[in-house]
Amino acid sequence: MDNHKDRTESMHVILRVMQLFGLWPWSLREGEQWTISGFVKRNYRFLLHLPITFTFIGLMWLEAFISSNLEQAGQVLYMSITEMALVVKILSIWYHRTEAWQLMQELKHAPDYELRGEKELDFWRREQRYFKWFFYIYILISLGVVYSGCTGVLFLEDYELPFAYYVPFEWRSEKGYWFAYGYDMAGMTLTCISNITLDTLGCYFLFHISLLYRLLGLRLRALKNIEDDASFGCELRTIFRLHQSVRRLTLTCQKIVSPYILSQIILSALIICFSGYRLQHVGIRDNPGQFVAMLQFLSVMILQIYLPCYYGNEVTVHANQLTNEVYHTNWLQCGTPIRKLLNAYMEHLKRPVTIRAGNFFAVGLPIFVKTINNAYSFFALLLNVSK
Repeated sequence: MDNHKDRTESMHVILRVMQLFGLWPWSLREGEQWTISGFVKRNYRFLLHLPITFTFIGLMWLEAFISSNLEQAGQVLYMSITEMALVVKILSIWYHRTEAWQLMQELKHAPDYELRGEKELDFWRREQRYFKWFFYIYILISLGVVYSGCTGVLFLEDYELPFAYYVPFEWRSEKGYWFAYGYDMAGMTLTCISNITLDTLGCYFLFHISLLYRLLGLRLRALKNIEDDASFGCELRTIFRLHQSVRRLTLTCQKIVSPYILSQIILSALIICFSGYRLQHVGIRDNPGQFVAMLQFLSVMILQIYLPCYYGNEVTVHANQLTNEVYHTNWLQCGTPIRKLLNAYMEHLKRPVTIRAGNFFAVGLPIFVKTINNAYSFFALLLNVSK
């Protein structure tokens, strides 16, 4: 009844895109390791990101450092801080690339997580489909921010770059402008796709773990239909083993996503702060394209913080919900040995399951609210300083 492709169906296209953008390892065929194609596949990520991503981000920070006033620096700081979070995400996925690949393979192929029956299969397919289409929309909206900004500056009378960065040549001429504009668009496209696909990967790991906890809840609830103590005990022990595997996966998932979530949450308050400050100085009449792009960017940034907090919260909620599911097992009708097993399981469930960001705080909706409050405080302070 189980189909391996159904388990990770929502990530097939995303992982292919991540391979093309140097964020997911290529599979090497036997004997290909020491060939030219093998060398390119192993080092493709450096060949792509060093001349574009890291150079482009460095030029953004250089522009911020040489700015003569706060208003000029604010035009680039909101984006350069965002790109710093991306640098952490890229370095993190490169460092954990083997573990992330092994985790994805285990989620897809491990027999412990096989789906049983049409009910579980339909549940899994439905949830995977919802996740896939939601993140496709999220990716399109994020790319819309880049291209609305790139399109808006084309209708201005003066030469202006869509996203400010230091240009080492005179670009305020027709020929120089298109070189600077082309590199700007290429850099923003690469960094945007890298950012949103890495967000999708991290959220997917959290989403998949939460689905496994929900699957445990479904199987615990199904125990009420088993009347024979021997069959009940056998199924209960199978659930115990599955729970232990899911707890192990939770720790592995936390190790992979923790650095990028920590950097995103720490920097997001500053990103939203400078985005709001930039929005204050972009008039809708003077530059409607840039104003709309900034408004879209601010919305995407808020969503970018919310998504890992939401899926981290889902892991905690569904793991804690298992305690309630045990009470639906008709345990009063079981024999003494089975009751003892259930009692031991209830004691085991008292250990809280949380995704922690760098061992500093639990990832959940409360930290999202705190981040938004901090962003507003920084924004009010920045307005007072600028006055």
